[in-house]
Amino acid sequence: MTENKTNAPAPDAPSPTPPKPSPIGGLFRVVVPALLAAGAAYGGTRAAAARTSAAGGPQASAEHATVSRPPGPTLPLDPFLATLVDTNKKTHPMKMSIAIEFGVGTVDDLKPFVPRIRDAVLAYLRTVTHEQVTDPAQLEKIRADLLERCRSVGALTAERVLVTDFVVQ
Repeated sequence: MTENKTNAPAPDAPSPTPPKPSPIGGLFRVVVPALLAAGAAYGGTRAAAARTSAAGGPQASAEHATVSRPPGPTLPLDPFLATLVDTNKKTHPMKMSIAIEFGVGTVDDLKPFVPRIRDAVLAYLRTVTHEQVTDPAQLEKIRADLLERCRSVGALTAERVLVTDFVVQ
């Protein structure tokens, strides 16, 4: 009789343990991707800044200086409620809260203008359509129109209209 021997381990024998990974390898798996991500973020920021300054030139730096100036006195107004109509003549309720930033003066000096400003803003909101207020590209135009309306009723030192709350259905 011939014995048929195989090199298979005995069923009771424990399986060999795989070698432990090196702590240096684990460190490389964490540090190298983090360094690559940080470098990509830094390079992307530098490229975007260079593109912005090249596109705008001195005008872009002047706009940046305007943005970084501290805000003047700000007069928050109570929310405005209006009903907008879309192109299909369907009505949509809207709530908008704004604050007006002024260049000079105190908030107490500006309070007499509140009824006039509210009237001008409400008159303007009655003229806009649902499509205009839901289009993000139109927001700056709406702000500019509201600022013009505020100045036209006597608030000549108004510098900026801030939309602080906006809901439309």
